[in-house]
Amino acid sequence: MAKKSFKPSNVELRYKTYYAVFYVPKDVQHALGRTKFTRSTETGDRALAERRASAFVTSWKAFIADATHQSPDLVIADALSLRAELTRHPRSPGLVEDLIDEMALEIGAKDAYAAQAFELIATGKRKPLSTLIPSWKSHEERRKLQTKTIDQMVADVTSMAKDLKTAHRMDEPTCSVWIKHIATSQKLTASSVTRIVGSCRNFYRYLKSLGEVDGKESDVFVIPVEYRKSKRHNAKAENRTISWKAFTDDQVAALHAEALEKRDQNLADLIFLGAYTGARIEEICSLKCLNVSLTTAIFDIVDAKTEAGVREVPLHSSIQSRVTTLIEESKDGYLLSGLTFNKYGDRSNAIGKRFGRLKNALGFDRTLVFHSIRKTFTTMH
Repeated sequence: MAKKSFKPSNVELRYKTYYAVFYVPKDVQHALGRTKFTRSTETGDRALAERRASAFVTSWKAFIADATHQSPDLVIADALSLRAELTRHPRSPGLVEDLIDEMALEIGAKDAYAAQAFELIATGKRKPLSTLIPSWKSHEERRKLQTKTIDQMVADVTSMAKDLKTAHRMDEPTCSVWIKHIATSQKLTASSVTRIVGSCRNFYRYLKSLGEVDGKESDVFVIPVEYRKSKRHNAKAENRTISWKAFTDDQVAALHAEALEKRDQNLADLIFLGAYTGARIEEICSLKCLNVSLTTAIFDIVDAKTEAGVREVPLHSSIQSRVTTLIEESKDGYLLSGLTFNKYGDRSNAIGKRFGRLKNALGFDRTLVFHSIRKTFTTMH
């Protein structure tokens, strides 16, 4: 006779009541600050207790998995585990439904909105917003948006989903309160608020296409008046957009000299090339030696921000000698050798931050950025 495999029980009898118990794996105990989870099943019936314990254990495992990567949401984890139990036992839902009611009351004692979200998810009437974000992300990827843009949008919507949890709370008054709350609590700028609202609007449109929201309200995410921006010079809005200004010739020379003084040759070369080409920072940083023709004195810009930006730029005689040296000394095939890529494949990120620190140290304000050198170039006669 074959020996039956042993399956450890997750219930313990204590004073005629069974408790669900789950021991945390030793390798993650430090992250959670606990060695086990315990919760009353509120019954002395072992079969019922094990059913309830199974739901608890499922949510605890989800909690542990999330806790090692990001902030967990036990309300959603519990609701999803109970939803799974209902799906597995469609003909005898009574026990699970009783547990849903009990847990909803328990959650509601602390947070009525969370209790409502819990019940909607557990009964299958709503999906957690967090579970819809991956498919929305894929939808945006198919639209060929830049990876960096999509990642920022996902981060914004994930933050919203942690607070609203399901689409049942997506109405204009609630969303307005949420936007103002995060804006003040996180001390966000008008630009950040505008970006977050844009990301959430995009996600809301996706939910409408799925039928997850009824779509009666065309736009539930609205920028609060105090965070609205205006480009008009005579605007009275608190957050009037300030356009980037151009450096003077002397200021560009001062930036170049300061970079050399700090022995940052790459930064000095970046400023030098920007001043004589008018190219954007990433265009310069992504320029390969093979894109430069010393014979015809031409830079071939192939990695431009837009399709119209793909162009040929004359190689000014004032920088020809330095460009020749850069090509001869390059160790990686790039004109500005030794720069590193960030996770989005950009080579300008780190050196761009060095430029920011350099210009701040010289007392230039936020209206002057590397793109200001491009403006300097275009205004030269």
